[in-house]
Amino acid sequence: RSTGSQRRWGEPVRKFWRHQISLVVPATSKRDHLALERTFLGYVRAAILLSMIGVIVAQLFRLQNTPDPDRSLGYYRLAIPISSIFIAAAIVVTLLGAVRFYRQQHAMARGKVHAGGFEVYSIMAL
Repeated sequence: RSTGSQRRWGEPVRKFWRHQISLVVPATSKRDHLALERTFLGYVRAAILLSMIGVIVAQLFRLQNTPDPDRSLGYYRLAIPISSIFIAAAIVVTLLGAVRFYRQQHAMARGKVHAGGFEVYSIMAL
């Protein structure tokens, strides 16, 4: 491989890393960036809780090993759809938290802050 091809392939990664990952934070705003990171970790904790609820629902509802022949819907048949909804909600919360984290990080780098936003309203609706 030549140096030119390595530079060409590595440049998008370097550009992404410079603009998205590596951020030099002044000493006065380190507290704000750490608070932003704690907020993102709160989104991750909420997503873990939702996924755990999904697994618990699946396990507990499936304890009834045979579906009731007299009823068309029962706990046994609803276990997988309900747990799938919880796990999908966990994925959505994680993605919305990541989007909010990056939006806020870019705003704070410019000296601004986004209050509210579609992420917060989406999670409230969820």
